Amino acid sequence: MPFCFFLCAGLSLLPFAAHADDEIVITAERRAQAVATLPSNASALSGEDLSRVGAQAPSEALNRLPGVAIHRGSGVESLPAIRSPVLTGGQGAGSFLVLEDGVPIRAPGFSNINALYETSLDFADRVEVTRGPGSALYGSNAVHGVVNVVTAREGARAHPVSIDVSAGSFGRYAASALAVLDHREGLSLLCTDEARTDCIAAANAPLKRRVTLGVAAKHEDGWRDNAGIDEQHLLAGFDTQFGSWSLESRLVFVNLEQETAGFIEGANAYRSEALSRANANPEAYRNSKVVRAQATLSRDFGDDIAIAITPFARWIDTDLLQHFLPSRALEETSQNGGGVQSALYWDPSDRFSLIVGVDVDRTTGDLREFQTRATQPAGYTQGLHYDYTVDATVLAAYAQASWAFATDWRLVAGLRGERSSYDYDNHAPTGDVGRFRRAADRSDAFETLTPKLGVIYSVTDASSMWLNLARGARAPQVSDLYSLQTLQQPGEQKAETIDSAELGYRLSLDNGARLEIALYTMEKKNSAFRNADGFTVPFARTRHQGVEFSGTAPLGETFEISGWASYAEHTYRFDDPVTRAGESIVSGTDIDSAPRRLANVQLTWAPAETFAAEIAWTHMGEYLTNAAGTRRYPGHDVFDVRARWAATDAVDFYAAVRNLADTRYAERADFAFGNDRYFPAEGRALTVGIRARR
Repeated sequence: MPFCFFLCAGLSLLPFAAHADDEIVITAERRAQAVATLPSNASALSGEDLSRVGAQAPSEALNRLPGVAIHRGSGVESLPAIRSPVLTGGQGAGSFLVLEDGVPIRAPGFSNINALYETSLDFADRVEVTRGPGSALYGSNAVHGVVNVVTAREGARAHPVSIDVSAGSFGRYAASALAVLDHREGLSLLCTDEARTDCIAAANAPLKRRVTLGVAAKHEDGWRDNAGIDEQHLLAGFDTQFGSWSLESRLVFVNLEQETAGFIEGANAYRSEALSRANANPEAYRNSKVVRAQATLSRDFGDDIAIAITPFARWIDTDLLQHFLPSRALEETSQNGGGVQSALYWDPSDRFSLIVGVDVDRTTGDLREFQTRATQPAGYTQGLHYDYTVDATVLAAYAQASWAFATDWRLVAGLRGERSSYDYDNHAPTGDVGRFRRAADRSDAFETLTPKLGVIYSVTDASSMWLNLARGARAPQVSDLYSLQTLQQPGEQKAETIDSAELGYRLSLDNGARLEIALYTMEKKNSAFRNADGFTVPFARTRHQGVEFSGTAPLGETFEISGWASYAEHTYRFDDPVTRAGESIVSGTDIDSAPRRLANVQLTWAPAETFAAEIAWTHMGEYLTNAAGTRRYPGHDVFDVRARWAATDAVDFYAAVRNLADTRYAERADFAFGNDRYFPAEGRALTVGIRARR
């Protein structure tokens, strides 16, 4: 049996566990909390982990975390999967909540399926992922998972400034610089070499202010024709104390100019290097600009009460040529707005804590879609498809309590209520044009209630078990509601919900080995997706269940093995007959783009403090590429090698060879419009770089 195979393998080898018993995460409560106290799964990549990976795309780093299997597209494009099939369109954009420093990087109804490129991974202290529905502190889009990028909060005391420069195959060049400069009592913002000892001695003095500055730029010519990328990121932060209040502020700017390579078509086309490097859509592109700002004001009132208030603002403008559709239409979107997060923490004892708060998000978004290409079959008409503005308001209130009700037992319960309201203003003629339906002006509102209940039991000082019951929910994405197809009726969509049950076990051994096992089952309803006819189905139901192993274990003095493996079944729970022969959905069958077996494992060799190397194995199991189950991708196994040498205390050299065996495989495979389609993976690629600190 597949479940037995993974379970037996995991218990006999004992290599997998992602968390030390004292590891701290922030996402669960919007404040630091030990993983061992959580009645749910949470995993993280530290800044050191991110530095070691040196990811060329966010998926390369995040796929090291259990249950995460993001499929990379062209350039910065990616399709998310966390305890789920690969999800596309509004379903994919709205099923994963992406945060930076605890604040959603986009408004709930205006999410971006490729959102990870908008985060500040180049300047991250850590990246945290919660699999399945989020806690009561997070609402819309925290359905299949939550990703939180935590930016730099403290610099190295002796080396507050770092620079990273690299070059690689296919015309890749990248450079970044980060400075985290503390001003403490008796400590200037930037320490000099002559004053290094004094700087370190004063590192624990009271903080007066901290300035964070980060800049990063990337360029690549592209492995495929006409697939270059230019990307720039800027991070600025200012933290200080004034009186009894603390302030942490961040300003983020992102600029992307991408030439996009589209799918290659034909059965097993990815096996041909010539076909893989070609680009049938040289005109495709994605240009995007992002500005975000946030500031957290916090204060302690005595020993047991604290508050945190975070106002935030965002502005985003994106142009996308939709190469993946027959229309090749240009979609222009923008959003601007902001809101406030608030939390009150009451901790009267070590046995009980309570968090209550109110969140507000107010955003105006615009979408315009125009097809210059001649009219195509199936109603992809030349001319204007959509042109509308939506004013969106999300109001939420929540409470979450943690209670150690008996020795070795802790209960966590929470409830969140949320109301999402949309005012839609259509700027185009009302009615149908080809396959496109433009509704008249209207208003829609969605109310959701998401309870959470978890219990954790400390079996021994080194192990614990947990049970977690949770509901996740989200209002429909704006594009799903108002970029309608002719078979849809305005207002027919409902809020999507998912009900999750999870049982887990953690073990921490004296030799440094860690093990975590999690079993889960989830039922989702009112999910919207596009079927094989290209029309939106608003009432889909699906089931998701699986088992995950994760961890690390030392192998002798110089070797360590770490990683994760999972087995999951994702199935349809509804019927959807379509006109395309063999493409109808039948309840109980496997969802396409949902491999049952996944693994990501690293073997590290560190013979000295100044040198370390690893070989990483990524396993993608076989998966279906169409709803009928008649087309499939066979899966792949890919190996990467990385090494780092610390030449001095302040200078590191590093190198990586990706796709060591030069395997021909697909980052993403699907079947659409009667064709097998693939985003082919790059061949063998080399990167070399240097990191310096001052």
